[in-house]
Amino acid sequence: MSGSNTSGARAALSVGVPAEVVLASVAAGSGGPAFIVGGVVVEPVELDQPVDLAGDDGLGRIYEGLLGSHDRRSLGAFYTPCEVAAGLVAQVVAGGTVVDPACGGGAFLLAAARRLFDLGVGSREEIVAERLFGADIDPVAVAVCRWSLAAWAGVTCDEVAGVVVGDPLTDGTAVWDSSPVGGFGAVVGNPPFLGQLREGTARGAVEREVLKERFPGLVGAYTDTAWLFMALGLDLLAEGARMVLIQPQSVLAARDAAPVRSHLLDRGFLDALWFDRSGVFSGRAEVCAPIVERGSGNRPVRLLVDRDVVPAGKVEAPGAGVRWGGLVADLVGIPHVDLAGPDGGGGRVCDVAVTTAGFRQHYYGLVPAVRERRGASDSTARLVTTGIVDPLRCHWSQREVRFARRAWTAPVVDADLVSAADPVVGAWVEARLRPKLLVATQTRVIEVVVDTAGDMVPVTPLVIVEPDDGDLWRLAAALSAPPVSALAASQTLGAARASDRIKLSAGQVGEMPLPVDGGAWSEGASLARHLWELSGPAGPEEWLAFGSAMCAAYGVAKTPVLDWWWGRHPERV
Repeated sequence: MSGSNTSGARAALSVGVPAEVVLASVAAGSGGPAFIVGGVVVEPVELDQPVDLAGDDGLGRIYEGLLGSHDRRSLGAFYTPCEVAAGLVAQVVAGGTVVDPACGGGAFLLAAARRLFDLGVGSREEIVAERLFGADIDPVAVAVCRWSLAAWAGVTCDEVAGVVVGDPLTDGTAVWDSSPVGGFGAVVGNPPFLGQLREGTARGAVEREVLKERFPGLVGAYTDTAWLFMALGLDLLAEGARMVLIQPQSVLAARDAAPVRSHLLDRGFLDALWFDRSGVFSGRAEVCAPIVERGSGNRPVRLLVDRDVVPAGKVEAPGAGVRWGGLVADLVGIPHVDLAGPDGGGGRVCDVAVTTAGFRQHYYGLVPAVRERRGASDSTARLVTTGIVDPLRCHWSQREVRFARRAWTAPVVDADLVSAADPVVGAWVEARLRPKLLVATQTRVIEVVVDTAGDMVPVTPLVIVEPDDGDLWRLAAALSAPPVSALAASQTLGAARASDRIKLSAGQVGEMPLPVDGGAWSEGASLARHLWELSGPAGPEEWLAFGSAMCAAYGVAKTPVLDWWWGRHPERV
């Protein structure tokens, strides 16, 4: 930080920083100010850009800078840019009281204060003293939030009584000495993203049991804490009031978010949906923000986008049990496809095949039985992971395999060793040694490998498709078809690690529709087999011929589906 910012820190001291948090010109690695909390110096880290502490939101951004990457992950905390907070707050705050149940450094409450003042609902002093409520489990964040609001209103921090240290997620409104009768006029914020797949953010068993009791039926194996804040928000809202809480995009489509989505629609309705394509939290998380109104209603959902929170049209409201990813598919360029056909369609994959996937037990059961192939005559079953799967091509022995924290060149699985170590996993492996398809996940288009020899042992999260009648090529062509990738991308948007990836479960693969034009389907199956049997990479003409045939098989116009599919295809990019 520059010398001018250090001067800003000294200026901030003169307006009365709270006793809990003192900004001091303490020499540190970044040359900037440090927090002194309870007599302990919290060293700063390098900031993305200089911050002028004289601004009333400057301290909040400094607070984010003081959090190292580990602290940010463990807290799920990131400071929201002021323009994003202002744009979202404008969608829900119309007067009354405002609460942020995970207020952090105060970006949303400060935006709410400005919004209420612009609406003429009261003086600055009245707004921060009587209309704003917030809570956070981090006392430093609460102190920062109170200071920012006090600085904006020109009052002491003691007068910002509605911002407290506490956890409304577990304790509800009990964290505040008093709260509005009948609920708050608006709920705003950016709650922590604490998913269960990462070691640093997973909850302990005791906390999970507390949340299960607090939110019956809403806490699954992979429930993100941010989703539960939306359920909390409905509890806090007054009838007819609205809520906006920034969420990971997984809330739109993740299986374990389904109970929360249903809960929101049971007690309210989706008024609008903000979807970020601009990288507000660049390199950190892809985000969205459902805007939910408590009460009954059913009207088109307004779409809002990007850092400036600008309108982007309207879409039909989602029905019960429908994932929300499709609402924003057009915003990311996914073409709409209708694969039902004139008479209800040609059936589904599960009508002609069994779709399954391995579990962690199977993964760990394979570990002691994997070794490198012992020459060309070694016919031991091949270990296949998603990393060596491309559309209609398997790169076993041609591309490095990562498995069990090490690299392999040509890994094979000794089925006898698997059975000896774990008979259940051994039986599972033996049952998989038959002709089948393997479908990769976290991909830009659906990628299918055809195991004609029946000697591939799949590693989770590969989806296994075992046809009833042995017609591998027709199924491979169907699942590899451009329209099916477009449908899957729309239905699962938000479920994968990135919005341009497709993540299908075994059940979802089974629900994929089959073609309605048998002749074009047979042509596509022949072309799929040709692509598989090529000794080298196929050219664009061959891939586009296959894609064209399968568009015809599904009765879908080639434009724009074929262009979209080829633009994402690994052979193109």
